[in-house]
Order: sequence, then C-alpha cells, then structure tokens
Amino acid sequence: MYWIFLIIFTITVLIPDLVRNNIFFLSETRAEEIAIFLMGAITFIIILKNEQQILFHKKEKEKDEKRIEQTVKDLVESYSYIGEVNRKMDILMGIALGLSDRTVLSKTHENETYASIVNAANSLLKADFTSLKFVNTKTLRTSREFVPEGRESVKNAVLVSMKENVHIKKQRDFLVVSSNQEVKGIKSYLVIHNYNTEEESNPKNMEILKVFASQALFLYSFAHSSHGEA
Repeated sequence: MYWIFLIIFTITVLIPDLVRNNIFFLSETRAEEIAIFLMGAITFIIILKNEQQILFHKKEKEKDEKRIEQTVKDLVESYSYIGEVNRKMDILMGIALGLSDRTVLSKTHENETYASIVNAANSLLKADFTSLKFVNTKTLRTSREFVPEGRESVKNAVLVSMKENVHIKKQRDFLVVSSNQEVKGIKSYLVIHNYNTEEESNPKNMEILKVFASQALFLYSFAHSSHGEA
C-alpha cells in the first residue's frame, strides 16, 4: 500500500515535467491540473477502499470474538450442568446406600437418613428449609414429623387433600411433594419453604423430590415393621 502511494506521489510531482504541450483541446496548464486532480482522486479512492477493508475486518473480528465468548459461555454452562447432574446423582446414591444398609438401621441411623433426605431436598431446590411429615391419610394424624424448630408447616388436611394422581402441589410459599404410594395408610410429605423457582421449574428436580419422598416412606415403613409397629 505504501508503495502505491509513493508511486502516485512521484507521478504527481513529475506531472509538470511530463506534460509539456497542449493535449488535444486542453492547454498545458489545464492538462496538468486535470492530471493532478486524477492522481488525487485515485489516492482518495484507494484510501476509501482501504478504510472499508479495515472496517470489514474489524466487524469480522468482533463477530469472531462474540462467537468465541458464546462458545466459552456454552462450555461453562455445559460443565456447570454436568456438575449439577453429578451432584444430584451423588445425593441419590448417598441416600440409596444409606437405605440399603439395613443391618445398622438403628434409631439414630434412621433419623440421620431422614435428615439427609431433608438436606438433599433443601440443596436441590436451594430452599430455606424443608419439613418431612408422615401422615395417616384416614385419621389425618401425624405419625412422625421433622419440622425445624420455630417453623410452620402445612396442615395435614391440606396435605391429604391432594388427589391420588397429584404428587406435587404449591401451597402459599410452600411446595408440597408426596410419596407415590402409601403404606398401611401412611404417606410421606416433603414440605419445602422459600425455594428457588428456577430449580422448581426443572422437571428432573421434581422427579428426584418424588423419589426422596418415596425413599422416606420406605425407610419409615421398614423401621416401624422392624420394631413391630403399625
């Protein structure tokens, strides 16, 4: 590019020496003026084209940077999603392993497993707290419950009023998740308070919560049958 400008500049400087006579109907002076004008116009067009190319490359570079940023963002989201899935699988596996170890199902171990289910539900939905209740669907009496001290929960009548084919229900600022089945008239309910709505909108999270509720009922049924309780 610099060589082109140098050549044009040199020709422009030499025009008075190159044009010594009249050209056709143009006088020598007029011909020199026109020649200098043409050299200037050519220079202007070259500069304009060069600016357009620079602008084009700049836009292409910005597009490439945006594509790279989006790719990096997608990768981060993908790794985050994989990490989230692994975390949820670890939670499920941890609870499942705890339930399968029946030889050490003491009262303490039973309570610890209930606590792990409650904590897992909290973690899954990023909630303030979660209550776990076992309710007799006939008498509406609470057979057992784990409600944080000073916290309110949903009344048993509201829990039991859930239809048989409905296992997830919103009640004020609570999310209620029930076990799919009942054992000897008992159903288990997870009552989750102040949860993250984005996590709640994930269908996979809802399925995991139903698994938690059913696991809690399985543990309760096994523990009480082992102790000879109804």
